[in-house]
Amino acid sequence: MKSIRCGHCGAPIARLAAACGHCGAPNPARRRALVVGAALSALLVVAVVTGMVLLTGGPAERRGAAVTQSPDGDYGWLEAAMKQCDAEAAQGPKAVHYLVTPLIDEPRDDTGWRRISINDIGNAILINSEDMLAGLRRKALRISPNEYVFSVRNEKSRDILTWKPSSGVRKFVINDAEDITQFKVQFQSSDVARAINWGATFERQPGNCYWVNAILRH
Repeated sequence: MKSIRCGHCGAPIARLAAACGHCGAPNPARRRALVVGAALSALLVVAVVTGMVLLTGGPAERRGAAVTQSPDGDYGWLEAAMKQCDAEAAQGPKAVHYLVTPLIDEPRDDTGWRRISINDIGNAILINSEDMLAGLRRKALRISPNEYVFSVRNEKSRDILTWKPSSGVRKFVINDAEDITQFKVQFQSSDVARAINWGATFERQPGNCYWVNAILRH
């Protein structure tokens, strides 16, 4: 390492020496060198992080929005929310859109709902929209007020995307999701501590909104 001259007595000292070994005067060049080194290290960290984001594409952006419920008994507001979700999904085919309706049935009716379910996942039974609306209108089903956690697993990368705890009918969106070609969904409720099994695989159809009508198990 090159030496410099002490500004006080002129004796040669190492550039990073804390003080002159001859007269004991502090070495200002050392502090400047350390500041420059710290700045270069910070720039290197920023460059590495930026490079990782560019290579991996960063985490998938997720968002959720509550659907305003109406007290009327014909559930026209829910049908309108389903149509709106379809329209928004068609306008943004790069994203995956989900409209989740959590439901409660009577325990004695579980067998009948399982018989017509389209998918049995963990602690939820998925049913089609026609059966859901019919069940709600005849009061065989109710919209659950309980908290739940909704998750999606990308079957290609095995990445799991989980939203914050939610309640009621809710819209969930994964932006920039072109790499998701197949996925599975999962529900966890506050009274389930263990991991829940994933259900069957869904084939993604870009531009479609997925209506997830889920009877949460008792």
